[in-house]
Amino acid sequence: MNKEVNIKYFNFWSYFYNFDPISIWLLYRQRKILNQINFKKSSSVLDVGCGPGRGLKFLYKKGLRNLYGLDLSPLMIKKAEKVLENKAILKTTSVEKIPFNSEKFDYVINTEAFHHFPDPNKAIKEMSRVLKKNGKLVLADINYYFDFIHWLFKIIEPGYVKIYNEKEFQELFNKNKLKIIEQRRIGLFVVLTIGQK
Repeated sequence: MNKEVNIKYFNFWSYFYNFDPISIWLLYRQRKILNQINFKKSSSVLDVGCGPGRGLKFLYKKGLRNLYGLDLSPLMIKKAEKVLENKAILKTTSVEKIPFNSEKFDYVINTEAFHHFPDPNKAIKEMSRVLKKNGKLVLADINYYFDFIHWLFKIIEPGYVKIYNEKEFQELFNKNKLKIIEQRRIGLFVVLTIGQK
């Protein structure tokens, strides 16, 4: 059920994504996070929940050429194809079934989408599976401190599953044998966790 709700929600959002205040704020946050990662130009990167591909385009402009993205929403992927113009390999699929070989990527990035994943452990397990040895999972998601705001957020955002705190991310990473090399807040409302395989 959650999968269908998310597809419908993000398909609808694809029509005005990049023009509304929320998506502009999300893009700003994503760029801020990506700027702090020491990518090599040769790094292979998978963006899980890539939306309309703006994060991948940002990495392309920084000189990266081995870029991949996936998203549950076919309309988001369609928009990403126009934005990226064959600069990345894109797939319409869920995080629970990543259609790439194990140990393929130097980095898997996931920004502002984890609270939509119905099976968090399976999501982390799959993202870890496609990482090379010593590869890094860069995961950033919202956290508003207060349970009341999280409850309110669940009511107003379709497809919402759960907002995680720092400790819960640590437990998920540890369970999937990812060594946490960095965890901190980006601004007031985002928790960044970076784990190494």
